[in-house]
Amino acid sequence: MAAAGLTGYMSVLRVPGAFAFSGSATLVRLGQAMLGLGSVLLLVQLGRSYAAAGLVAGAIAIAQGAVGPPVSRLVDMHGQRTILLPQIVVHAAAGAGLVAAALTGTPTWLLVAVALVVGASLPQAGALARARWTALLRDRSQLERALAVESLIEEAVFVVGPVLVTFLATGVAPAAGLLAALGLGVVGTGLFLAQRRTEPAHHLPGPALTGEFGENTAPPRRSSALTNPGVLLLVGTFTAIGALFGFVEVGVVALSRQQHAPQAAGTMLGLWAAGSLISGTLYGARTWRTGPASRFQVSAAAMAAGAALIAVAAASGSLPATTAALIAAGLANAPTLITGNTLVPLVVPAPNLTEAYTWLGVSVFAGIAVGSAIGGALIDHNGPTAALWASVAAGAIVAGLPLVGGSRLTRR
Repeated sequence: MAAAGLTGYMSVLRVPGAFAFSGSATLVRLGQAMLGLGSVLLLVQLGRSYAAAGLVAGAIAIAQGAVGPPVSRLVDMHGQRTILLPQIVVHAAAGAGLVAAALTGTPTWLLVAVALVVGASLPQAGALARARWTALLRDRSQLERALAVESLIEEAVFVVGPVLVTFLATGVAPAAGLLAALGLGVVGTGLFLAQRRTEPAHHLPGPALTGEFGENTAPPRRSSALTNPGVLLLVGTFTAIGALFGFVEVGVVALSRQQHAPQAAGTMLGLWAAGSLISGTLYGARTWRTGPASRFQVSAAAMAAGAALIAVAAASGSLPATTAALIAAGLANAPTLITGNTLVPLVVPAPNLTEAYTWLGVSVFAGIAVGSAIGGALIDHNGPTAALWASVAAGAIVAGLPLVGGSRLTRR
């Protein structure tokens, strides 16, 4: 079919209840994008070291990644409202405790402990919204467009969030940014849970079985989404995507400093994100004839080519050439992430949907953390281009996994 046009986005958002749950989930994600930086800005402005602030922000991210999938598994089993209501109460209390602890000079180890609770109790709004879309839309092209909306929202909030939290923390009060992040999470989750009619059905484990002699045996255990080969392949690919992102981010920052233009890094990375946002908008507006598995393979290969293009441009030492390469490479980012999420309901049974979506989200962030850490070490020893060439290696994994394991990405 021909391009459906941008009006396709409006058609899915006009589905009864869709705008309400997607919009409220956006508030939660905006708060999520502000949490880590908000805690860093709060602590640094209160006189704490960057090392201590980094430990706190890292604790939030690590706990979110470790606890998010098993909590989402509970959501699949017991329903969104049952799990999210106590979760957001704990999150609000822990967040308030973190602010209070920072303001009263609490030791770093206790700040880290509270930050672990903050991250562990953060609702995975993106996965929850995608699970609602999957239950709501039966038309495959409509679902893909809806999942594109969610990916574009996430791109946007991680551009807006850092700017907003920096303004609040530096222009209003040190704690204002983190408090705003917590408020957005609480209000957004409350509004999200108020949308009862779009909440997907939950899937409890089956009833107890009757044994050979008539006795009751334990009900069958719910297997993790990671036991699904398709999910495992997607998680591996998304982790490599995150590593690619991490390598590129630290590499560009280091390159701009090497060229005596450190202020250029923000603009360069912003244009990289802008290329992704534009291509994702156009990609999601189109109705495709080809299947998502083959499109995932193509877009993943384009990401790998983009990483190589950035590395080659950076090797020349030219910031304008590297910026042009970043814009071109960014065009592949959003389509790859959108299509990867589109594959989830094709390979995962309904009882594991929210968990699977969560695994994809946390895999990207885990990959970014790994890429940033390894990239920083490479830069210290071999200069900025070393991290960017490492992104090429990550890109080879991004392209290779879907190509080798393409059979696992077909409909279950």
